[in-house]
Amino acid sequence: MQTVTSNNQIILEDQLDENIQPTEEDIIEYAQFLGINPIEESELMWIARQGVVAPLPKAWKAVQDPQGELYYFNFETGESIWDHPCDADFKNLVISER
Repeated sequence: MQTVTSNNQIILEDQLDENIQPTEEDIIEYAQFLGINPIEESELMWIARQGVVAPLPKAWKAVQDPQGELYYFNFETGESIWDHPCDADFKNLVISER
């Protein structure tokens, strides 16, 4: 389900489909975003696998702007960010697991 706001923002409702599996390419790309070298740090790839499918925390929604860019908005606090709200947690997990 999607909701379109008065300024043409599309609120993407969180529809986590447990049957959808990320591709290996998706996982590698997210691992690199987290700072993991997939070849040299294969023992940390579980973090990328977990992070790439992480649901949004309560009150957060993905929003698409009129140009098609995706960002995240917290409907309780009014905060908006470009990166998934859990990305910092997964980056910190990488650091602590090293």
